[in-house]
Amino acid sequence: MQYSHHCEHLLERLNKQREAGFLCDCTVVIGEFQFKAHRNVLASFSEYFGAIYRSTSENNVFLDQSQVKADGFQKLLEFIYTGTLNLDRLLLLPIQKSWLLSEEAPG
Repeated sequence: MQYSHHCEHLLERLNKQREAGFLCDCTVVIGEFQFKAHRNVLASFSEYFGAIYRSTSENNVFLDQSQVKADGFQKLLEFIYTGTLNLDRLLLLPIQKSWLLSEEAPG
């Protein structure tokens, strides 16, 4: 027996937990902005975060705000947790930069 909406349900619940700050075990910091998340979710989506979390037990990850804009990362984080990307034309470039960062391994 297989529940056809299992993946959607799991993502929905994880996103609600993130929004409430429940069981979030990391914070991504971009300048003055902080984004609570779950290490396992970020590492599952991104080789970049996977490499970071394999090499450190730190809870905070600091991203260079000249490389990644907070509003673009916010949209990327929403996509990671929902599978939906709502684009504003002005945010397209920052999102693309954040996406490229998520595909790169650090170092």
